[in-house]
Amino acid sequence: MTKQFNIGFLGASRIARKFASDAKCVQSAKLYAAAARNLESAETFAQEYDMACSYGSYEELVNDENVDIIYISTPNSLHKEHVILCLEAGKAVICEKPFALNVQEVQEMIQIAQDKNVFLMEAMWTRYLPSINRAKAWIDEGKIGNIKMFQGDFGFKSESQDDIRFQKALGGGALLDVGIYPVSLASFIFGKQPDHIEAKAVLTEQGVDETIAMQFIYGKGQMAQLNASINLCTPRNAYIIGENGYIHLPGAWYGKLAYLYNSEGKLIEHFVDQSKELGYNFELEEVINCLTASKTESDRMRLQESLEITQTLDAIRNIIGVKYSIE
Repeated sequence: MTKQFNIGFLGASRIARKFASDAKCVQSAKLYAAAARNLESAETFAQEYDMACSYGSYEELVNDENVDIIYISTPNSLHKEHVILCLEAGKAVICEKPFALNVQEVQEMIQIAQDKNVFLMEAMWTRYLPSINRAKAWIDEGKIGNIKMFQGDFGFKSESQDDIRFQKALGGGALLDVGIYPVSLASFIFGKQPDHIEAKAVLTEQGVDETIAMQFIYGKGQMAQLNASINLCTPRNAYIIGENGYIHLPGAWYGKLAYLYNSEGKLIEHFVDQSKELGYNFELEEVINCLTASKTESDRMRLQESLEITQTLDAIRNIIGVKYSIE
């Protein structure tokens, strides 16, 4: 009989609700408990998704012996604290991106996970989307030849400057909120981090990056051009360009389509993801598959890669002059 894994939610955020909605379709997962600093928020979240328990503190959640996996979606600045809280309690953890504020925090998280022999994974949900994995399969099959260029953008217009994304103390800014998606996809496509980085950003009066443009230079004539914004709506496309053709991922970060073109721009193949879910279920399935196989990390989103991506993010922030109070 297939084991059911009880999922606990540390944080009652909007993205936690998206994750919960998709998690309901994962047969081996049970939405079990929600925790928030405010008990009423936890109770509301738990009632919305028929969870058995709600807690007004995170400590109560991690001490619940029935919880198998904890999904963390608190503000960026609190990720390290909450990941360590869960790991110390022996709970498997899937933590929303960015994994933490900087490389030092990520190193500490990984070290504790390894010392405790407990599962830990960054919740880079786009890594598991069928459309993106079909694109990766086309690349691996040599359909577009050697990759030479990647272009990706992710931008939207926030409703208010009071949005959490504009709060520097909480790790706000375009880079860590949405820029991380194309940065992570570049890592997935090229299988490495850039040799050279160029970046420019528009900063708010509080020193938060609201719009950012980046260029990555790799060896062998490879490059990536990436843009992100929390104050501009952009097309949100991704193009992977090779010597013999290119791949277009429309609405790449939540999309269900992938198009393959030859070097003359002729469409030769396309893919449509028929699933109705947003796609958060795929990363949860990966966690459950790993735990079932007694793994402490995912082969598809390895801790070392999360660490290296964070190093890249740190380098970008250094270029554009964004620092957090802990640094």
